[in-house]
Amino acid sequence: MPIIGAAVADSCWGKYTTAMAGFSVALVGMAIVTASATLPSLRPPPRGRSTYCVPATLSQALVFFTGIYLCAVGIGCAKAVLISFAKEQFDDGGKNARERESKASYFSWYYAVANLAMLTAGTLLVWVEDKVSWGFGYGLCASLVAVAIVVLAVTAPIYRILPPVGSPLKGTFQVLVASSRKAKLTAPDDATELFEDDGAKNSSLHPVYERLEHTDEFRCLDKAAIVTDEDLEDGDPWRLCTVTQVEEVKILLRLIPIWLTSAVYFVANTQAQTTFVQQGTKTDNSIARGAVSVPAASLSSIEMAFVAVSVTLYNRAVVPAARRCLGRAEAFTPLQLMGFGHAAAAVAVGVAACTEARRLHAARAGDPAMGIAWLLPQYLVMAVSDASLTVGQLEFFYDQSPETMRGASTAFYFLSISIGNLLNSQLVTLVAKVTAAGGSVGWFPADLDDGHLDLFFLLVVAITAVNFAVYIALAKNYTPKKIKSKFDQRRQG
Repeated sequence: MPIIGAAVADSCWGKYTTAMAGFSVALVGMAIVTASATLPSLRPPPRGRSTYCVPATLSQALVFFTGIYLCAVGIGCAKAVLISFAKEQFDDGGKNARERESKASYFSWYYAVANLAMLTAGTLLVWVEDKVSWGFGYGLCASLVAVAIVVLAVTAPIYRILPPVGSPLKGTFQVLVASSRKAKLTAPDDATELFEDDGAKNSSLHPVYERLEHTDEFRCLDKAAIVTDEDLEDGDPWRLCTVTQVEEVKILLRLIPIWLTSAVYFVANTQAQTTFVQQGTKTDNSIARGAVSVPAASLSSIEMAFVAVSVTLYNRAVVPAARRCLGRAEAFTPLQLMGFGHAAAAVAVGVAACTEARRLHAARAGDPAMGIAWLLPQYLVMAVSDASLTVGQLEFFYDQSPETMRGASTAFYFLSISIGNLLNSQLVTLVAKVTAAGGSVGWFPADLDDGHLDLFFLLVVAITAVNFAVYIALAKNYTPKKIKSKFDQRRQG
């Protein structure tokens, strides 16, 4: 859904309208879910003391799932667009040092607040739904969405609301088609012979139109900007493209491999919500000499708290110190942050492997169960990794993406999470099948004490390490986007 929302925002509605529409759809969905949990006619009767649960009728199921999917569509389409919309509120040039610093730290503060929100949802709201009622908890969620809509509507006059820029995919396809139609031509050695306009003639582009400098990579695409006699006659955009359009496609080709490494990264990151929790179910969940009991399922909430703390420490302590030492406004580049996130993920899963090996040794020796506090170090390191890679990726893709794809740049972050979770699921299925061949219990038996979760962690470490090496090679050879000039159509008008 974030990808669809970004496409709609960039090509049709703009980011603000898309966010408002998404939240409105989500509000309708939350209202339906609240009604489904509250009205007796829309839900199955309570089981009471009976062991038989009356199944939901077809109409009850349709109402419930309609609400659930409207929430998914609405929030999914709005959240990625809202991130890039907020980033647009900063001045591109950075008129003063404070604004430049605020712009540089925006994504990190966004992720810290997002984790605090998820922490609240996973603890306070879940408690309300469990102890008070599901209907009241869902109603509270619906009220929060309504407040978000009202706040966005009331504060609309203070925002910098930019119009949609046209379909980003259309420009990409135009370059590919134009270059294929001129495949037999030879691109000139002098890039100044390639076609470029002043930006005013192209009404489909962003009002503040970036003209990009020519780069020598993917020279075959330069053929799309070769001017022929036929181009001078009809000006067909599917035959003749600007250098900037060609460079935008080149940028995408450079970004995709780095984005794929981020997707593989989430194979390691998702262990914090899956196997780390399973690991916690086999520990003694009491801490402080039994004074406090920590359910294994709450370990994910602890990671969210660690993320918020690590981002705060980074912005308040690490960044100022790095700026003083390095003498620049940007403490670390987005690529450096992403690299640190990749490396820390391997360390986090490696710590988990050592902890699991120790736990298995104690369990098989008949010793008392390991305390759940032993899992905190791996969660702490994974939280630092999560914050580093997420902040770096959001910042990197927003800054490096073509101006016509700013909305999609943040949506790709959510897509990388989805692909990482899918890859992890397939990896677990494959490992379970292979290790259980020949009648063996395999690495994932019903009782983890009989398995080898530690070996699975080592496998994930190996995958993460290889992925990190690939990332280093890509980052080292990455050619950053170079803006030649900006053209403001509104001033020209």
